[in-house]
Amino acid sequence: MTDASTHNARIVQQFTRWARPFSELAVHSEADGLRRTLAAARLEPHMQVLDVACGPGIVACAAAAQAGHVTGIDLTPAMIEQARERQQRSGLTNLVWRIGDATALPFPDRSFDVVLTRYSFHHMPDPMASLREMKRVARPDGRIVVIDATPSPEAQAAYDRMEILRDPSHTSALTLEQLRTLGQEIGLHEENIDG
Repeated sequence: MTDASTHNARIVQQFTRWARPFSELAVHSEADGLRRTLAAARLEPHMQVLDVACGPGIVACAAAAQAGHVTGIDLTPAMIEQARERQQRSGLTNLVWRIGDATALPFPDRSFDVVLTRYSFHHMPDPMASLREMKRVARPDGRIVVIDATPSPEAQAAYDRMEILRDPSHTSALTLEQLRTLGQEIGLHEENIDG
């Protein structure tokens, strides 16, 4: 097994175990956080949206109420099952779900108006690879929204040590400057920082 496949197996193991409790944590569905996420995405009724590492579909289902169509993709089948249950409870019909890797998105170039991810980059050994894929599948005039924990440079190492103890699939939470640098390196233009 390669390092990436070993880490992916660790993610699937962790989030299979935590799929239902994770989907039920009130903090993940907190109204202000969802409002801010959707505001950053600036969704419109005609838009095609991709939620990368969608987990139990919290953001995807919220986006589906505003967008034309939403696709959610996650590495963990148990999370996709939770997403399908959430969709069914919400009565939403404009969503589809895929199981897949954020570093090899199974979609054609320029497929989506908005590509977003929330609280996923700190699980990725190579967040740049994921960001490149997000850019690839976004339309040239599209929007990419990345939301994650961004510790200060002084607290980053301690934050990562603490998170790895709690969740072995954690890699590193990027500082805001590190996250901004990733976007700049692949030619993204920054519009909004909300922190």
